[in-house]
Amino acid sequence: MTLTPRLFDAWARLPDYLGSHVLVSLTALALGLGASLPLAILSMRRPFLRGALLGTASVIQTIPGIALLALFYPLLLALAAASENIFGTGFSALGFLPSVLALALYSMLPVLRNTVTGL
Repeated sequence: MTLTPRLFDAWARLPDYLGSHVLVSLTALALGLGASLPLAILSMRRPFLRGALLGTASVIQTIPGIALLALFYPLLLALAAASENIFGTGFSALGFLPSVLALALYSMLPVLRNTVTGL
């Protein structure tokens, strides 16, 4: 197989992959903002929480991405099984959900720290 057909095949798949990437990134950013902004406001009202919140977010930031995904896998498997038993429908423990959760956790430290600094 020559390079030309493989190159055209890769270009044909690029919009789908780009759309999936943007969807995961924007969803994670929305979750990270939705969690971090109220926590930053809370830490301004209760200053004793500021150190604990920033410390926790800093520790999460140091965990490698693949380890975070590995930590989520058994938790999401158990949650998917419980969802299957309770609601009759489950979800995948791989793919979109763990990626979004990991990226949302990684987005929390910059948002939290900069919001606390800005307020």
